[in-house]
Amino acid sequence: MAPVRRLVSALLRWDLRHAFRRVCWVGGTLPEVPDGPVIAYANHHHFYDGHLAWLLFRAHLGRRPTLWMEEWDRFPFFAAVGAQPFPPDDPVRRAATIRRTARRFRAHPDTVLVYYPAGTLHPPEDGVQAFRADAVTRIARLYPSATWWPYAVHVTWRNEAAPTAFLTGGTPHEADGHEHHRLRQLWQRLQTLPNRPTKTLLQGRRSLKEWWDFSFTSSFFERYL
Repeated sequence: MAPVRRLVSALLRWDLRHAFRRVCWVGGTLPEVPDGPVIAYANHHHFYDGHLAWLLFRAHLGRRPTLWMEEWDRFPFFAAVGAQPFPPDDPVRRAATIRRTARRFRAHPDTVLVYYPAGTLHPPEDGVQAFRADAVTRIARLYPSATWWPYAVHVTWRNEAAPTAFLTGGTPHEADGHEHHRLRQLWQRLQTLPNRPTKTLLQGRRSLKEWWDFSFTSSFFERYL
């Protein structure tokens, strides 16, 4: 298992380095995620949200992330880093994943279930879509020992060839029906970033603009002005 896990982890890091110029945590210092099982819920606006969750929880916080993945059958190798099948048309397999998650919480209390309450990937322009509070209540009943923790993701361009991903987190709490409000506030906070301290979680690949400098040819090309 270890060699496969290392290989898939390297693939995730390679994907992130090519997708983003950098990934940053907003707040200066990394969050203190509570001890014991955690349900970390977030907005779901970007294809690489699962990759970013792995980077935060596994690579930087040393926790065991797991997430429920609709398209697990297309990419089953993600099981090596915690993904579990959650097909919309197969209630038997979904139920098996729910039970397996409970076992992981018991066997490994440092497990973090990454949960996207909106359910589906949707454009950032839609904001943090409303989600059913009763779904949160049902999950809280399934895992009563888990602490809930909101975190938000915002991807933006900063005059560079590739975008930057910003993440930030809120305060741990028990499920109380106000999860949407908390998540929306966190996400909106990421829309305004001036003068806020950040910690770089990953440096992406530099663009050709950052590598190359042709200023030494300026005297030659001045003849074309």
